Amino acid sequence: MATALAVREKTFQYQDDLPSMPVPPLQQSLDKYLDAVKPFVTKEEYKHTEKVVREFGDGIGKELQAKLEERARTHRNWLEEWWENLAYLSARTPNAINVNFAGPYPFHEEFWPLKYGTQLERMATLLWAYTEVWLTFRREELPVDKAKALGNTPVCMDQYRSIFNACRIPGAECDSIIRTFKTESEGPCSGTVIIFRNGHMFRVTVVDDNGNAVTPPEIEKQLKYIKELCNGRPAGPGIGALTAWDRASWAESRQYLISLDPENRKFLEDIESCILCMNMDMDNSPTTSEQIGQLAMNGHDVANRWFDKFAVLVAYPNGGIGCNCDHSPADALVAVITVERILDLLRKINGKWKSTSPKRSLTPPKELKFIVDDRILRDIKEATEQYIKMADNLEFIIKQFTTFGKKVMREFKIHPDTTMQHVLQLSYYKMHGKPAPTYETATTRQYYHGRTETVRPCTQEAVEWCRAMLDSNAPASMKLQLFEKSVAKHNQLMFDCLNAQGFDRHLLGLQYLAVITGHPMPEMFLDPAWTKSGGNGNFVLSTSLTGYTSITGGFAPMLNNGYGLTYAIQDHRIILTISSWRDNPETDALKFYATIAETLQELRSFLTNAKL
Repeated sequence: MATALAVREKTFQYQDDLPSMPVPPLQQSLDKYLDAVKPFVTKEEYKHTEKVVREFGDGIGKELQAKLEERARTHRNWLEEWWENLAYLSARTPNAINVNFAGPYPFHEEFWPLKYGTQLERMATLLWAYTEVWLTFRREELPVDKAKALGNTPVCMDQYRSIFNACRIPGAECDSIIRTFKTESEGPCSGTVIIFRNGHMFRVTVVDDNGNAVTPPEIEKQLKYIKELCNGRPAGPGIGALTAWDRASWAESRQYLISLDPENRKFLEDIESCILCMNMDMDNSPTTSEQIGQLAMNGHDVANRWFDKFAVLVAYPNGGIGCNCDHSPADALVAVITVERILDLLRKINGKWKSTSPKRSLTPPKELKFIVDDRILRDIKEATEQYIKMADNLEFIIKQFTTFGKKVMREFKIHPDTTMQHVLQLSYYKMHGKPAPTYETATTRQYYHGRTETVRPCTQEAVEWCRAMLDSNAPASMKLQLFEKSVAKHNQLMFDCLNAQGFDRHLLGLQYLAVITGHPMPEMFLDPAWTKSGGNGNFVLSTSLTGYTSITGGFAPMLNNGYGLTYAIQDHRIILTISSWRDNPETDALKFYATIAETLQELRSFLTNAKL
């Protein structure tokens, strides 16, 4: 009976019932901030920080808090617009490496072993599966996601409106996002995808006149047409490379491109409103998940990407498939859940279309023949060179720790995520001899249009445990006591953040309010402790749990001397994606992985002996 009710649930039915994003109490956030800075300052520095925080709380902070609470009364999510602009759209650096995340799809581990001659068939089958999932959103047939950690509470589904039929648009000073997805009850939206091949672009219709998904054999026929057409031609101009440029340059070039010919604007609208983009790669044949992910994240085929789309799939000649995603409109967790749904659909047919395909004529692929001139070609060249320089500076690795996974972690009655965060803290301390300001993602989707809050795992409790673990004279009983204390602290921080009672987003709102209301920047945000502890995005470790499946991916570090790190925890393995900047002598992604693997073994032994 419960299953039947769940199936009838409409995808967006709870949106109006979700609680509004709360504003935490001012003193609560200030106390949490003071606690978070302790690992990164001396006693004297802490006294100064305490003073400026107290002055903020007794002075301008009260006025800003009142203004924020006033905003919250008229906005169901007071943070939404500010976060999108401040965290993503106002940045002028290139999207491609700095913002986007990327990784391999795990299809080759299950039903699509790498094999030449399978590219088009797999592309067609995957596009069909994506279209079927897209249609479940259009028809509102997908059950609402639930937060298991919060008692199966329904969560906000709004981000799914941004992963299809949406695109980031460059602006001179700030970008914007267009979202053209509609449910069937709201009206029509584009049922097309854009296929890239050797610098050329084609619009392919994947929905028939009755509103159903076009079958894989029909899509494959269109893909064959595109491949044969491109094989007899020189490379196209590769307009997609412009999306890898810094945002102001891309904005200017885009306006100039539109001015060259009215058709150019229509072609851009085709790309910006389509369901997704997919590259029919012709030059690369990655043989491992790591290589698939590396090519998707920082491969050189920049002419066949559109880095402003949430999903750009990349299919290689040997059947491997990766994906590159713009982080601006939605979070990685939503992408993971979507890919898991697509995986489930493909598993049901074991990756092979077995049904018949109707005999009918479909709309043929439409080539997007941009009108370009010497200036646009120079822009493409400059954007490509800028991208390749940055891409080559990024070390991006995907490693599988196969000694144990979630099942062993669960034996110690500790949440796997909490375990991994302690492993990361100890590993960094081993390598660098100091604590690292750390960002961990917590979702706030139980609130209306909620996205994320920052958990700061590098607590004073975690640092004291790390020091004890590295002290050969420290008794095991003390190490265990400190570990249990640190675990409890992390669990409480995560719980608070899931319930929108973290402090990072709150203080960001107060800081931004000071700016837009014309106040001088409060001393608290100018204090060195603010930056030292991670304020304004100064996190040395940027981390995220991607879930408990085989779906994984990663992103670049926030800082030049930092690491980007994600982990997928399965029953018997942990997949880690780690990034660092090659030009920084302090960091080394490969060495960091080796240290993490060593620490995982060490922690297992420590906990096993402690139980004995």
